[in-house]
Amino acid sequence: MSAAIERVENIETYREAAANRIKQLMRDWTANTLSLAAELTKAAETFATNPKRPDQRPGFNKWARQTTGLSESQINGLLSVHRKFGHQRHISDRGVRLAQNVMFLLVRKDVPESARREALDRAEKGEHIGRSEAKKIANKHKLPTPKAANIQAKEEGHPVLASDGYIYFGTDPAKAKEGMDRRRMVFGVRDALQHLGNIHLTGRQFLDYAFPHQLWTPEEAPIIKKALRWLRDLDQAWDARE
Repeated sequence: MSAAIERVENIETYREAAANRIKQLMRDWTANTLSLAAELTKAAETFATNPKRPDQRPGFNKWARQTTGLSESQINGLLSVHRKFGHQRHISDRGVRLAQNVMFLLVRKDVPESARREALDRAEKGEHIGRSEAKKIANKHKLPTPKAANIQAKEEGHPVLASDGYIYFGTDPAKAKEGMDRRRMVFGVRDALQHLGNIHLTGRQFLDYAFPHQLWTPEEAPIIKKALRWLRDLDQAWDARE
């Protein structure tokens, strides 16, 4: 709960007043979208967060639906508008106007910040940005799928960021998997040896230190001798390398 909301002496009275302000703002959706989104956000802060899911505030959506008549998707859309556009003070200060349906489109999860910046910049210069134009802007800025990013990287000869958050280099999928498997194995061994080399316990001390349920079962125990044989072979190969 924010500091501003903590200073509210009577939450029920505040919520009632907030509901009235929200209804008033709803009379002009386009002009008041940002103010409406801000009021809903502040009202949401009067509801405690879910300890296991900090992004959820149990009871808020039900209260908002009952007091405003808005649907859950509209409420969530307005909260997203506040998160994505609320910091853009120049929207209202400079008379920039974006319709609510345009803002809803631009705050979708798959629309990057660069698309919102372009829409705002063009609107600030006096251009009317309707839903169709906003969709074109969003599509232009959307990140490609992993498969498309890999193809694009191969065709253009430079790395491409994809919608899954990874960068693709245009490598053949089979070769890319082979490289990933190789890195996973090699660095997995390096990490394991780093960890083992830093243990300052004897074998007996380690067994006494561990809880019984943390150790190997009789069926799993052969892995110890198997790992030891491999480590001896690795040690000999390392010493014999040119």
